[in-house]
Amino acid sequence: MSFWDVIRRFFKPTPEEKAEKLRKRIVNMYGHTEDRRYALVQLHDLGPELAPRRLIERFTCHCENGTIDADEKQYTSSLLIDLGRPAVEPLKQFLKHNDKDFNWPYRTLAELVDHEELVGFLVELLNTIGPEYVRDPERKEQLILTVKSFDEDDIAKAVLPYLADDNETIRFVTADTVIAHARPEGIKALSKRLATEESQRILNLIATAFRDKEWRVDPEFKDAVAERIPANFRVNDKGAIL
Repeated sequence: MSFWDVIRRFFKPTPEEKAEKLRKRIVNMYGHTEDRRYALVQLHDLGPELAPRRLIERFTCHCENGTIDADEKQYTSSLLIDLGRPAVEPLKQFLKHNDKDFNWPYRTLAELVDHEELVGFLVELLNTIGPEYVRDPERKEQLILTVKSFDEDDIAKAVLPYLADDNETIRFVTADTVIAHARPEGIKALSKRLATEESQRILNLIATAFRDKEWRVDPEFKDAVAERIPANFRVNDKGAIL
């Protein structure tokens, strides 16, 4: 081995250093898409110990060209799926601890786990985040929109506290989700919301659902609802909204 071979071997970057260098390349939105895609492949090829949490960072960056951005994120998702089970926990940790960029990590996770595990994780996420104030409600909104299509009782129950969220948009999407779930406990919770809500668009949303679906306002809240619902609605003696 020559002297220069020894020097090159001595200064050869460690796998961690190489992974970090590639991470910086995939989040550089000023570079060319070909360079980022090549770096994504190289990072993937470093294997399941080094690649997943760094590949996930591509989901947090946004290219000005929406088509290129979506293509790269789809490609990143496919690389994570190819890594298999070792990508699951990093994706879960990202979704637990980041208020933004929910959709791509969630869609990727959904391809890697079975329905039962996915439902369990969504319930955990709903119970962990809760209706308390957050500076950026993006993750909360996307989570509630996501669980709208699920029919499990545990999810329907876990979303109910968000009807009292500080953020009006979160309360609105939650009301829409609870309406879609159409559970008895959800209808009662919506009755309570009609009795306390201040947002006119939320009151209209819930009152319209009660009228169209012929639900009855819970007797406990009927008088308060009658005083609060918009003028174009009324509550009859049986608790029906007309």
